[in-house]
Amino acid sequence: MFRIKFCREIILKLLFAEDVIGSESLESDYMLETGKPFYKELTEAEAKFVKETIDTLQNNKEKIDGQISKNLIGWKLERLTPVDRNLLRMGISESYNNDQKAIIIDDIIRIAKKYGEEDSYKIINAVLDKVL
Repeated sequence: MFRIKFCREIILKLLFAEDVIGSESLESDYMLETGKPFYKELTEAEAKFVKETIDTLQNNKEKIDGQISKNLIGWKLERLTPVDRNLLRMGISESYNNDQKAIIIDDIIRIAKKYGEEDSYKIINAVLDKVL
């Protein structure tokens, strides 16, 4: 069974750690040897999804941040909380490899309600709706 919602929460936690702690490389800090899941509870397929999403983000970070910044009305990317900023990055990054945009947005909003500020899901919804 592929637990995509669980995977998305893992991605957020890894991106949050990188953003807040300033880790130079998620791969070196969190990945194990090739073919082995870096997070012990993930299957190989789930670990592959997480890695692909993070790799896509790292390879397109400037473009993704530009898309976010362009659609933030009266806000700057740096002003967003690390959770909100990385949820937006994660949603856009995943959309590069997944055409189920509505499902991505719904799940990102669910995660925002769980981990973000009280009303942060509203700005996340607005930005993702415009970008995706």
